[in-house]
Amino acid sequence: MFSTILFFLFAAVCLASAFALLISKHPINGAMALVLNMLSLAGIYTLAHSTFLGVLQILVYAGAVMMLIVFVIMVLNGAKETRLPRMDKLGLNSIFAVFCGGLLLLAAIFNSNLPENPEAVTGSVAVISEHLFDTSYRVSMNIPGGYFILFELVGFILLSAMVGAVFLVKRKKLPGENE
Repeated sequence: MFSTILFFLFAAVCLASAFALLISKHPINGAMALVLNMLSLAGIYTLAHSTFLGVLQILVYAGAVMMLIVFVIMVLNGAKETRLPRMDKLGLNSIFAVFCGGLLLLAAIFNSNLPENPEAVTGSVAVISEHLFDTSYRVSMNIPGGYFILFELVGFILLSAMVGAVFLVKRKKLPGENE
């Protein structure tokens, strides 16, 4: 009963912060609404007995990614006060499209017959890390174990994106270069 109440509370916070992100005029306010949205998603993950995903949601998305977004907004001076229209034709069409997508999602959920498997293994940190970082090679199945190379590749891509962003911000004009 208490988990149901918490789920609806987290879902309401998630929807309210998503709506606040849509209507925010200032980029910093939008970024803070996005952080609140990601924190409420972490709460929903925790309620679904996936604490590892909840912690990763907080560390990776609410922490690291949002810190980078706020850093880029500050470095590029994107937080200047500008006058944006509150709602235009594109915004109204977007709200209509989201509403129609929600109706389709509800129809798909209510018309599906999903069997529950009580014997399914729930994820834990040990099981997930064993699967992700298994470096053994299964000769019998002819498949490599784990996803450690993909994990390192994603880290390299994120590092190169950060270096590229710094180079774009710190680029100086050459003597003969026009604006």
